Amino acid sequence: MAAELLAALSIRFFLFDFILFKPVRERLKKVHYFFRKLLGCPFCQGFWCGLFIYLLNHPIESWIAFLQFGFISAILSLSWSIAAYPLLKRYEENHDIPLT
Repeated sequence: MAAELLAALSIRFFLFDFILFKPVRERLKKVHYFFRKLLGCPFCQGFWCGLFIYLLNHPIESWIAFLQFGFISAILSLSWSIAAYPLLKRYEENHDIPLT
């Protein structure tokens, strides 16, 4: 389960924070209100990434376990975003490497 949660957090960072996808995210935010909200909410991003990872690794035998994993990855994603954002910004400033 720990590896799956790390995978969900990694995919969330790669798609929603990493500089490589920034132009795509900015374009999608202008398209529709749904994308603007989804792309700006770490909790939502973590939830959907968690559900995706769960589906890749498990058949849906229990909807409760499926939703639990989604919400666990969502709260971890939100917590990680709050804790890691200042550290990432400091790293970018000290090493002159843009990541976000």
